[in-house]
Amino acid sequence: MRPERLTETRSQRFFYAMFLPVGVLANLGLGIFILTGLQPQSWTGWMQVGTGALCCLIAGWLAAAAWSKSYWHRSMARQVATWRRIADAFFAWIEEAPVPPEALRSLRSSLEEAVPSSERR
Repeated sequence: MRPERLTETRSQRFFYAMFLPVGVLANLGLGIFILTGLQPQSWTGWMQVGTGALCCLIAGWLAAAAWSKSYWHRSMARQVATWRRIADAFFAWIEEAPVPPEALRSLRSSLEEAVPSSERR
């Protein structure tokens, strides 16, 4: 069973699919461009080296943010799918077990308190 996809907004998809890769490439390109022709001889030259290094650092940070988001999104989708299967098995077992109606009403009210109706599908 494939894990369900968590919904993403259009702006999130745009940010992670378009803006983040372009930002990584732009910062990495700018950093490499600045660092390639430098021969620092004064403090301003060293400031240029620092600027280039900062651009490379930002590119790496953005790439790590994209990877992290992708990794945690997949992990959460797997966890949600697993817990849904566990809950389905549990409730299928409860439906077959002889449980007094009062206990089922108590369970239902406990679940309604734990998951308000505005959060249910």
